[in-house]
Formats: sequence, structure tokens, C-alpha cells
Amino acid sequence: MSKKMISALLAGCLCSGLILSPAAAAEVTQTKLLPSTFINGDLSQAKFPLDQAIAKAKELFNISAAYDKFESGINTYDGRTEWHLSWTKNTEPRGQISVRFNAANGEIIGMDRWEEQAPGQKFSGLPKYSYDEGAKLAAAEIKRLLPNYMTQVKLIPNEDRPFYGFTERGPVDYYYDFTRVVNGVTFRENYIHVRINADTGQIMGFGLQWQDKISFPSPSGKISTAQAEKVFGENVELVYFRPQIRGSKEPQVKLAYRVKNGSALLIDAFKGEVISDSAYGFYDRAMGGAGSFDAASKSAAQELSPVEQAEVEKYKNLLSAEKALERVKKVIQIPTDLTQTESRLTQDYQYPEQKIWNFYWSGEKSTTYESVSVGVDAVTGELISFNKWEKTQYQAGQKPKLTKEQAKQKAEEFIKKQQSARFGQIKLANSNVYEYVDKGIPRSYQFSYDRLVNNIPFTNNGFDVQVDAFTGEITGYRMTWWNIAFPSPQGVLEQPQAVAAFLADDSLNLEYLRLPRGNNDAQVNLVYRLKDNSYTTLDARTGQFLDWNGEPVPPKQTNVFTDIASNPAENDINQLAKANIVRSIDGKFYPERHITKLEALEMLVASRGWYEPPYRILQGQEKDEQVKRIINAALSLGIIEPGEDKNLEQELSRLDLAKLMINTLDYDGAAKLAQIYQLNTKDAGEVPDALKGYAALSLGLGLQSDLQGKYAPAQLVTRAEAATALVHMLQVKK
Repeated sequence: MSKKMISALLAGCLCSGLILSPAAAAEVTQTKLLPSTFINGDLSQAKFPLDQAIAKAKELFNISAAYDKFESGINTYDGRTEWHLSWTKNTEPRGQISVRFNAANGEIIGMDRWEEQAPGQKFSGLPKYSYDEGAKLAAAEIKRLLPNYMTQVKLIPNEDRPFYGFTERGPVDYYYDFTRVVNGVTFRENYIHVRINADTGQIMGFGLQWQDKISFPSPSGKISTAQAEKVFGENVELVYFRPQIRGSKEPQVKLAYRVKNGSALLIDAFKGEVISDSAYGFYDRAMGGAGSFDAASKSAAQELSPVEQAEVEKYKNLLSAEKALERVKKVIQIPTDLTQTESRLTQDYQYPEQKIWNFYWSGEKSTTYESVSVGVDAVTGELISFNKWEKTQYQAGQKPKLTKEQAKQKAEEFIKKQQSARFGQIKLANSNVYEYVDKGIPRSYQFSYDRLVNNIPFTNNGFDVQVDAFTGEITGYRMTWWNIAFPSPQGVLEQPQAVAAFLADDSLNLEYLRLPRGNNDAQVNLVYRLKDNSYTTLDARTGQFLDWNGEPVPPKQTNVFTDIASNPAENDINQLAKANIVRSIDGKFYPERHITKLEALEMLVASRGWYEPPYRILQGQEKDEQVKRIINAALSLGIIEPGEDKNLEQELSRLDLAKLMINTLDYDGAAKLAQIYQLNTKDAGEVPDALKGYAALSLGLGLQSDLQGKYAPAQLVTRAEAATALVHMLQVKK
């Protein structure tokens, strides 16, 4: 197996909770051993001695004498001292086992096992244990290793568990997260993580993440789910938004309903109001997740090369760098002791029509460093962005000069001074403490204002301002304002319809959550919040959920079918479903319907590990593109040849399906040697000579069975029959 393929499989599996064990990727990563000199802890805290830790580890995990190299270390962090033990087996098949214990009380904290695949050992098909069976094994291991914890956790289901085909593979590991439950409420920061080998049922790793000295508020007196849903509904708003540019196609502005703060919307379960004083999940338009106004302005800009810059200046009526600099100095006071280090002409990546002059100054003194960056519209001379950074020393006990409300006034005065006309076309979107000097002492405040069009927020545009809490100085500013067209809001869904869509399937969860507030010690809050993987944007016209890029989210898929009970192919269909080779959105497989060429190609491509969403759940251009991906994959895998990508809705005959399956097995070269095969069926003459090899191999390998002594090459195949043939194909040992 190539390194490239191993890396791709590992990446896909890690995202889903199903991974190939390290043995399958031994050529990619090598396990690092603890150095024998590893001591970074307080031995006086080791009430549980090393010899007992060694004996207990060997007993718990049956570490044999074949693991003949041993190393140990002790480490202290977060107030806990741990023994780190490591055994290595250097004879083939090689392996390593590492174990961690709490050195104060002997409690096991974690284990990780790596075992090399034995020479000649092969794996294929579904693992011996299903994911659900593995969950029972994982729970049993927690009960064995940490009996006092089992009653305090619950398994968080992993809904996405793809399996990459039935071809030869390495051993498969399942991952499970058992989350802490307090007062019947989950606290996801504490958990037990377990890894089980799906082929052997052996525990391959586990880790305990737990804090004892935490206070949890009683849920008594909390608001009801219905009350929380009412608060949630008040935080769903109609907005304009413009998806990011993809390729050369310019995106159009859309009307959508969005959840304010997205998945970071937290509702205090006691006060019944949105928690706004936490930096949890805070994301700002100007910051773009980059963490500073300066980083944002650079990431939003597309730099022009000197040649491009000269061309732009030559053919556009742009301000020169000197003229733009004059405009800067009229609105921003640049400290005289700073030196200008750079000037660049850029364009907004998402709105290339706007050209921006960017200037940078910096200076260093014996006790401090300061820098200033400014962006100016190269046509209008308007201030686009400004950022000032200074390394400042604060005295102990020093208090901020401004409250948050006073800082807000400063921010709005600055916007009004720069853009008096546009100030009346914005509204405050969110505000936050940007960073803290000390516990409870903010260093600066940040305010974001959305642009209003037809009295509807346009979330891509607006102003972002940062105010120093001690000096009242504006230290960050960014204006994003594009000259683009907006659709009429007539005919959109009513807001209650959007709220109902967001809250479908009991989407609001009650959880304990520690909320960091600057440098304050994080306290545990009881909150209502959306479930993981919930969508927070809805197309206001179609009612479809939209992803982060504004694209419609395909309907939810399922691999549980309601129309296959008692069908002869029921078990085969379920096997394919567990492997994610067959899926649907309506819970039906339609076993008696004749299979089409495209449906068969989709299954065969998936059986080779080319995981793609079902094309039938898509519409329009997306569906066309998905069909192209299936066909291209089938061509790449040799399932079809160039020119055989026509008549995709054609219903397949037994001979048609046999040819596709033999090609999938890469036996087509042998199948084409028709003269070496003898087809012993009553209707052998009905099979074209050029295809006799395909029919003979299909029967000989057990992919298909004869029908009362006949092959029946022209008989159409049902989806159920195709499922059975596909399972047989994937059981062929090559």
C-alpha cells in the first residue's frame, strides 16, 4: 500500500471515528519511545511506587516477556504526577505498549498499544465485530479498568462510521467517547476515550480526561426546553450574505435565516438569556479567525506583483501612493518616532474591484515595540483599515479607564467621523472583550456592526472597531463595504418556519460547559446549545440548510432500510449498508426495482473505497457533477472503458452486471481470453463469444448462480440480486 493511500485513509477515518490501526501505517509513522532519562516530576508525590505500577500494568494488559525493553519516567503537570511506562518488543512482529498511572493514588490514566501486522496476516471485508458490538467491549473495559467511573459516563454515539470497501486492508480500530454526566447533564470536557480493535475485540488504547475539583450548579430551577427554544427563536434573524468566491464564478447575494453567533450561541439555563460575556467560539468578520485586525486585513487582501501593480496604476484612475499617504495622515496620527517600512497595493480577495493601498510603520525603543498598519481605498481615499499594536506594561492593580458602554460610544464616534452617511446604515452585531490584562480586567473591547440593506443585515459588510480600555484610543478599525446588487426580500419564508427547521429533531441540548472569560478561571455554566453538526444557516426562499460556503446541504442519509425485511437479500443489503456502500435518504432500498447502470457503478465505485454521497439525493448542477465524479472514478478504476459512459439509466442484464463486476476485480484481462473458457449452460450459445469469459468467471467465482441450468444473459437484474452479487464479488480472495 502506498504512503499516499495510507495517508488518505487515515485522514478520512480519523474524521469519522473509524481508523486503520498504526500497524497499517507503519511505513508512514514510527512510534517514539520514552527516553529512559525522562524525569520531570516530583518523586516525593509518588505515593504509588514504580514497582507496583509495573506489576499492575502487566496484569491489566497481559504484557508478555516478549516485550523485553522497558523504560519509565515521571512527569508532573496541572497538579498531577504521573508514571509513564513503556514496553517494546523488537522481534517481529514488533510492538509497543505505553501505560500511564496517577503516581499519587495508583489510578490508571491511559494506555496505548501498537502491534505490527504479522507476516502473512491479511484482513478484508467487514471486521469481526460491528461498531455496536465494539461499544459493548469498550464499556466492559472501562468497568474493568475504572470501575468507579462507569456509572458517571455515557457513550456519545458516532453517527458517521464509513468503512472503506471490502478489499484487502489493515486491521480496523473503532474509537469511542464516553462523556461525563453530572446531575443527568453531560459535561463533554471530561471523558474516557477507548480504542477497540474491530477484528480481535482487543483494547488498543484508552485515555481518562477528568478533573475532580470542579463545582457543578444544580439544574434545579433551570428554564424548560420550551423556554430555551423561545430564546433561541429570538436569535434567528433574516440576513443577506454572499458566499465566498469559488474559481472564476462570482457569487450572488442570498437571503438566509441564520442563528446569531452560529453554533456558539449559548443560552444561560437559569437566566434564560444569551451568554454574551464569554469568548467561547467567538468569531468576527474582520478577524476572520486570525486573531488580529492586522492579520485580517492581510488575509482579506490579494497582493499584486510589482508588474501587476504598475499595470493597475497605469490604466486606472487610482491615487498614487503619495496621495494616498497624504489622506492617511489627515485621519490617523502616525507617531513621529515610527519608520515607514512598507507600502503595497492590493485588492480585496472577495471584492477584487476594490484596490487598497497598505502602509506599515514600526519602531522599537528600549522598553517597548510599536507598529501601525493602515489601508486606504486607492480610488476614493477612504480609510479601509487601521491597526495599532504596542507592547504595553501595566502596573499591578491598574484599572481600565473606560467601561464597555463608554468604549462603544468611542467606537461609534470614530465610525461616524469616517463614514457619517454609512453610520445610519449599520447596527451592532456583537461586542466582546478582546483580551484581558488580568483577571476581570479587560485590555480592550471589540465591536462589530453589520451593514443594513432593506433594513436586513448584510453580514459580509460592516465595521469592526477595537478600543483600548485604558486609554480610550482606537487601536483597530476595518470597514468592508461593497458596491453590489441585493435581491428583494419579497416572498421569503416566515421567521417562525426557519426557527422550527433549526429546532427539528430536538436540536437544543442541555449541557454543562466551562466558559473562559479572559484570564479568569473558567467556571461551569449550565447552558442550552445546539447539538454538534447542527446547521445554522437556512436559505430563506427554499428552506434548505446551507453549508459554510452557501451551498445547499444534501438531505441526511441513512443506511437503515425499511423495505427489505424477509427479502432473500436482506442480509446482503445490510452488509453493504454497514460498509456505507449503499445509502438512501428515504429509508428505502427498492429491492425489486431493476438496477440501472449508474446505480451499479455507484455501488461498485463505493466498494473500492471511493466514498461519494449518493447522486440521487442531489439536484441540478450538483447532481450532474456527482454523476461525473462517479463515472470518472469508474474509468480510473477500470470498471468501464472510455466510451462506455453512455446510457446510464439503462437497466442492466445479468451479463452486463457480470462484466462490470469482473472489471472491478481487475480480472478483465483474463476474461477477454474467451477461447480458454467453456460455458457449461443450456443457453451458452446466447452469450457472445467475446463475453463468454465474463460469464464463465462470474459463475466460477460464485458472483452469480445459474438459473435452472441456464445463464440467462439478457435477464434484467433487480437491486436485491445486484446486492447479493456484489457481496459475493467482495468475498473473492485474490
